[in-house]
Amino acid sequence: MKETYYLNGDSLPTIPVPHDCVIKKILLKDQCLEFHFEDNISERDSIRFYKPDAKSLIIRYHFADDPDDYSLYKWVKPNRLLSRLFNIDGRYIRLKNYVLPKLAEGKKPLEYLYHNVGYCSIITKLYLHDTIILDAMIDFVEFEWIC
Repeated sequence: MKETYYLNGDSLPTIPVPHDCVIKKILLKDQCLEFHFEDNISERDSIRFYKPDAKSLIIRYHFADDPDDYSLYKWVKPNRLLSRLFNIDGRYIRLKNYVLPKLAEGKKPLEYLYHNVGYCSIITKLYLHDTIILDAMIDFVEFEWIC
């Protein structure tokens, strides 16, 4: 079953959040960024309430224009010396876009935390060792529930 949420209309939709769900694969294809989630996703509290019969989920972000129209940032902590000398707690650094699909391929799970939507825009917070922020210019989001 597919659900589509348009971000270029008169009002913004309320999009379900697969909070704490593990992303097993990320693909870039056909003007879309696809997040393929773990099997047995309905065991997660955030999904059990919304789709109790779901086995898995694919979320597609359809790019408004250019398929490279997204930015990726990772939170990094400074070493102790720099932290003490300059009173720095940490900062976000920009990652190259080609890194995004590789994030889900590691040994540690990549988790989807939440997203914020705006007109033709979505900011997604992921977690892998530290916080990762994805800022993308998209015109719609598609949820494909696998039951």
